[in-house]
Amino acid sequence: MSREIVSKATRNEFREVLVGFTLREIDMIFEAAHLKHREDYVPPVSGQRRSLIEQYYANIDFSSQKDVRMLLSAYEELIEQLQQAQSRVINPESVDTTIETLLRRLERDGFTLQSGRFVSVKPQSALVEVAAAIALSEDSIAEHLEKARAKVEAGDHSGAIANAYTLVEEFLKELLRKTNTPFNENEGDTRALYKLVATPLNLDPKGDHLEKYLKSIIDGLQRQIGGLYEVANKASDRHARRYNPAKHHAKLAVNTAFTLCEFLLESYEYQQRRGGMGRTS
Repeated sequence: MSREIVSKATRNEFREVLVGFTLREIDMIFEAAHLKHREDYVPPVSGQRRSLIEQYYANIDFSSQKDVRMLLSAYEELIEQLQQAQSRVINPESVDTTIETLLRRLERDGFTLQSGRFVSVKPQSALVEVAAAIALSEDSIAEHLEKARAKVEAGDHSGAIANAYTLVEEFLKELLRKTNTPFNENEGDTRALYKLVATPLNLDPKGDHLEKYLKSIIDGLQRQIGGLYEVANKASDRHARRYNPAKHHAKLAVNTAFTLCEFLLESYEYQQRRGGMGRTS
């Protein structure tokens, strides 16, 4: 069973705060995040407002990054409305306490509020939604990149970049496992991982075995790895973002990940056919 990214305890905490809003306001908060309620679902709770909230929850896959990103957008809207209410209520301290409680709940799930947006503070958390071991196949690459492209179209550009980066990271790690190359499983820097995998795949641009024109292309791959690393650190959900990426930036990151993984897969298969690597299982 897939791990839930946002815990039930956190969802219940937010639900109880949302109960203080009108039915129309609850609808507006969830609809602003492009979420729809499941009308045929009969929740095991009492009250119209709790029932409505649970109907929205019933349409969310809490182990899916795409669904959770929309849920977090709804929570961001709720936090913003609570912050705006502080200047209008008689007891603003109580509102502040409510906000702090909600933020603590999400912090336990691995999220922090940065410039009004919840971002993951666990780069390797389930939010990335990429398996720990990527199958070395074209179908596997396509499957994971399709998820990233769906995020691009859904407007989750930072999430798409995070997915693209993590795909490359985990693909490199799987190549290192398959080639029996020692590495640190906790290493998250694709530049370091690529340097390690370049040896068993004969992709070192300084090697004498490569033609000059190929060395230029291989050197360009290293630059792509470095560029993807930089954009993922500054414009994705892996860390606190320095800027919000545009759609074409996200598409560039996803397409770069595809090019890198496809070339690395073909290089791996070529070396396998030549019998130039240790482990081939």
